[in-house]
Amino acid sequence: SSSSSSSSSRPPRRRMEEEAYDGATTSAFERSGGLLYVRNFFPEATFARVREECEALRERVTVENRACARDRLGVMIPEDNFVHRAFVASEVADKMRALLLGEDCARELIPGDVPVEYRIYPIGGSMDWHKDVALYTKPQYEIVFTVANTSDSTTEWEDERTGMRYGGWTEPNSVIVVKADGVAHRVTPITVGERSIVKFVLTQTLEKTDDFFDNLLTYAK
Repeated sequence: SSSSSSSSSRPPRRRMEEEAYDGATTSAFERSGGLLYVRNFFPEATFARVREECEALRERVTVENRACARDRLGVMIPEDNFVHRAFVASEVADKMRALLLGEDCARELIPGDVPVEYRIYPIGGSMDWHKDVALYTKPQYEIVFTVANTSDSTTEWEDERTGMRYGGWTEPNSVIVVKADGVAHRVTPITVGERSIVKFVLTQTLEKTDDFFDNLLTYAK
């Protein structure tokens, strides 16, 4: 991942707010400035099952090899696991299509064939300023679902339209969406508690870049 430099001044705070769709021709994602936050992502029963299955995945996590990640643990979720199936379900892509591409958009949006990942930020875990690398020839949407969050960590990002920096705490059963090669963002170091997430990808093409294959080595011993 490429990194951007961070200034010494503290970024202004604002609450993470879901971008309301107002019927304009642009999508909620386009109006958000490059980072979209959506609450209540799954129905409660689905969320409860995802949370339960993620708890069972904890014993499989290992240290992650990504350059911008600090002390983060993770595992690529098997395709037969409920968590994987929940995030690649057609209902998820259909829900996100309107938010990401626009209500009337006929363009295809499908799950990427990059593995779905379960990640844990323990105390000390963080992610430096970076932009997500394009894994497909049309940059993919990288989606981070918060499973649990008892931490003091925030996700901070830079609005590509204004250069202003913002940040917020992510609640369980919410998602953050950024586009590869899009906004610079980071996760501040945890000093209290823990944050666990599921990361998945939606894309408009499965035509891959060379970086796709490098990504598969994230948890290689």
